[in-house]
Amino acid sequence: MNLNVFGQFNNCVNPARIQPFYQCNDAFYNPVCGCNNVTYRNQCEALNVYGVENWLSGVCSGIHLDIYPNPVGPASQISINVSHSEFINGNLDIKIIDLYGKVWYQNILNNVNRINLQIDLSALRTGIYMVFVTSSVRAFQVKKISKY
Repeated sequence: MNLNVFGQFNNCVNPARIQPFYQCNDAFYNPVCGCNNVTYRNQCEALNVYGVENWLSGVCSGIHLDIYPNPVGPASQISINVSHSEFINGNLDIKIIDLYGKVWYQNILNNVNRINLQIDLSALRTGIYMVFVTSSVRAFQVKKISKY
């Protein structure tokens, strides 16, 4: 057997498929765990943006934080999705903090596996904010959001 041919069928990421500016028409949050052990927003993003050719449904490990849209407009809402790994429930503490450390939003949720929150950001000024999510299962995620 030619090992080079066999190796081509076992590659996780296909560099020829990577298209960083590909626009997935499906804004639906349905996380997948890529064969490279990275969690992606959905199958479209994994395959078309990052070139990942094999995945399983769900979060790879810990928690996954997804924010849509980002950046957000003046009178817009954002959708924050947080998912734990499969079959794991935990408590979540979600905060939106400005660059000066002021907490603009906080929500503590108990015994959840997956949550979708719609948050109105119309009261926030234009700027950069950080979304902090901590979980009782010793997982932690931080993402930046921009409001214009």
